[in-house]
Amino acid sequence: MKKILVPVDFSEHTDITCSYALKIADAYQAELMLFHTYFDQVVLTDTAFPDSMNMNAVYNEELIREMHTQAEVNMKTLHAAIETRMTDEKITNVKLKSTVVGGDIEMELKMVCSEYLPQMVIMGTRGIGQNVNVWGRVSTYIINHARVPVLTVPEIQTFLGFQNLMFAADLSEGNAAAILQLLNLMKPFNSSLYVVHFQTGKDDEKRKMETLQAEFSDLVQKGKIQFELVGVGDDNQKALDDYVASKGIEIIVFQPHKRNLFYNLFTKNITKKNLFSTNIPLLAIPVQ
Repeated sequence: MKKILVPVDFSEHTDITCSYALKIADAYQAELMLFHTYFDQVVLTDTAFPDSMNMNAVYNEELIREMHTQAEVNMKTLHAAIETRMTDEKITNVKLKSTVVGGDIEMELKMVCSEYLPQMVIMGTRGIGQNVNVWGRVSTYIINHARVPVLTVPEIQTFLGFQNLMFAADLSEGNAAAILQLLNLMKPFNSSLYVVHFQTGKDDEKRKMETLQAEFSDLVQKGKIQFELVGVGDDNQKALDDYVASKGIEIIVFQPHKRNLFYNLFTKNITKKNLFSTNIPLLAIPVQ
């Protein structure tokens, strides 16, 4: 891994997101790119404009300049804080870069991914102020469209680590490939991996899980991976939360599907809401 993209919005939990990015960048001696987009189109509704002008949007140049200046100041502050942290923690093999652009958040992120070509994207799941809902939508958009692993970090108080990972096996085609990618990605951290399928009651679930497990029999024997079928019962969220708590899970990993990112991830009833309610980082591993 050579490049990691970190979209930031300077909210309070940006520091935690950067903690995850810095740990992974340090492990891979990778370049870290901090990226911020500010919305540079100010739409004014003013009946003072004559109808003949037909103005749908007015670009307030002075306000946009102020937004750009403030974004630059915030980025310089964040950049300097991370450089100080790298010095304190004696991190010398990470190259830190940063950039600020104006535009639509989704479009600019799509563009920077196509131009910068990161091998991983790490970002928060919520934004600051009016961007709270927008940022959550953008993180889902990036997971659904990026062709690289995407780690989304919720509003947590501290860095949790990479020791205990849970791969959410939906028993679909590609699970084995996604697990192999995950094992390679997390090799520097010597993580414990739990491959889990939350049962829906279908007759072939056990057979499919056994087939998946057989592909990793050597690692199972060495205790590197555990495969488990977990009953859901009447409360999907409780089943998920209980398992996460019992194993000390620090990251939930899954294979996104373009058809529908979260639906049928574990069962027909486990949804995006269930995942985000666990309040731990989510790592999407797309199968190449």
